[in-house]
Amino acid sequence: MPVVKISKRELEKILGVELTTTDIYRVLARLKCEVERVEDDEIEYEVTSDRPDLYSVEGLSRAMRPWLGLPWSGFTIVRSSISGYADNIVERPYVALAVVRDVELSLEAVAQIMELQEKIAQTYGRSRRKVSIGLYDLDVVKPPIYYKLADPDKTTFKPLNENQVMSLREALMKTEKGLIYGYLIENMSRFPVLQDSAGSVLSLVPVINSDHCKVTAESRNLLIDATGTSLEDVINAVTIMATNIVERSRSRVIEEVVIYYSSGLKVSAPRSEGVSVSVNTSDVNNLLGTQLTVEELKELLEKYHYYKVLQLDVNTGELRVEAPIYRIDIKSWVDVAEDVAIAYGYEKLGLEAGDFVLPSSAGRIHPIEYFSKITREVMIGLGFYEVVNYMMSSRYEQLELLGAPWSMYLVENPRSERFEGLRIWLTPGLLLTLAENASKYSRLKLFEIGDVVIPDESSETRARVERRVAMLIYHDKATLTDGLVHVKALMRELKLDISFTKGLVPGFLQERTAIIRSCNKDIGFAGEVHPQILLKLGLKNPVVIAEISLSRILSSCLSK
Repeated sequence: MPVVKISKRELEKILGVELTTTDIYRVLARLKCEVERVEDDEIEYEVTSDRPDLYSVEGLSRAMRPWLGLPWSGFTIVRSSISGYADNIVERPYVALAVVRDVELSLEAVAQIMELQEKIAQTYGRSRRKVSIGLYDLDVVKPPIYYKLADPDKTTFKPLNENQVMSLREALMKTEKGLIYGYLIENMSRFPVLQDSAGSVLSLVPVINSDHCKVTAESRNLLIDATGTSLEDVINAVTIMATNIVERSRSRVIEEVVIYYSSGLKVSAPRSEGVSVSVNTSDVNNLLGTQLTVEELKELLEKYHYYKVLQLDVNTGELRVEAPIYRIDIKSWVDVAEDVAIAYGYEKLGLEAGDFVLPSSAGRIHPIEYFSKITREVMIGLGFYEVVNYMMSSRYEQLELLGAPWSMYLVENPRSERFEGLRIWLTPGLLLTLAENASKYSRLKLFEIGDVVIPDESSETRARVERRVAMLIYHDKATLTDGLVHVKALMRELKLDISFTKGLVPGFLQERTAIIRSCNKDIGFAGEVHPQILLKLGLKNPVVIAEISLSRILSSCLSK
């Protein structure tokens, strides 16, 4: 999770009150932030990656107000007289702008805002690949604003904090930011820039801004831009920046800027409406074990600035609310229920657990866990060594390695390319484990029992979790027959009848692959890995793998 450092004095200045260390720990816990330390003037805390609005002192102060009993003045969004125009830039097609005026800044405030800009670009923006952000002193800019391609050798500007004018190409080679982020555009024949109507370069996108329009403690009116590869992400970035910076504005007004694209597209930012979500009190109460009324639900949500109630029905317990525009983490009623749980107090939920209705039977192991335990014992008895891989995986491992034409759920801001999504099958993990150990062993029998997450639009969560077992056999004479023998042995111990049919599985030899069936359902596959895959992984002997869904067996064959 991102770690944020802010000034305690700056936080108290914005809030208008002094804070004790106890206050800080107590309130930040309600915001899903984990305080690392409070030392002298510095507060350091971890925040979940889906809450970039809390990456700075401005957003944190806004979120803390209800918990400290402090009023919040809100903000107003109006249409700006400033407009922008965007050319067709294939590599980075989207741009959005917004304006915040009457901002009161200091050196510390500027540093905090720049920290927010960089933190969003690094995490949410994936090191500027997906989104980059710029801030400018609007008083030295001459609107309208143009997002266009420019000649990298003939177009010049003075990069931020540099002493000399450079061409765009020179800025990539001679500035610190150019050396870090220049790779994003260096292969383009013309470079993307933001310019004003006077032709002044405001930014070499997404690398470095111009020095002549940099934000200082004397700046009062700020122009915000975001560019990137996703329109939604670009608008989200501008929205978060604008709604945080407006906390330092006397007028508390954000100006919405319209961008006219050469393609005919018209885009405005920040977003004017948040996500609207319907919440039913019975659903929330069933989830949390509470007995809240719809009115109590509304009061708890106001702690998180859900002030806009679109519908409230006391009879049905239905509540429709609009999340704040800066809350990009709200996707469904479950996310709202989480806010309700935190506002209500996890500690109260725990204290009231004794009041729950007593269960009709004693607690027992979940059927899938018991089934997994039995399967594990059988696999060990068959001479296999157990492997435990991470449930998080990568696109390369899950899709590209074996040429799988499927999809998987990816994390928005992964900290590592190795862990960028949820695995959809166990086979690739077993293969890579073998590849790491093949130099030490000429024969290996490995197995893994674990969960996979399959995208499923028919499911309420659009995902289906399956418990699976996979087995791998590696030696110089391994064939499909070896795999089928061990599959039959496993199924015999589990007292299941199975059959085999021809099938096709990515990364396996078509004529040496079988689909495993039981109870009139496909429950898995077994096959020989394609020699091209073995060559890619440096494996010298044949590999046979079988993968079976224990969840499917449990629901289809053992449910009774």
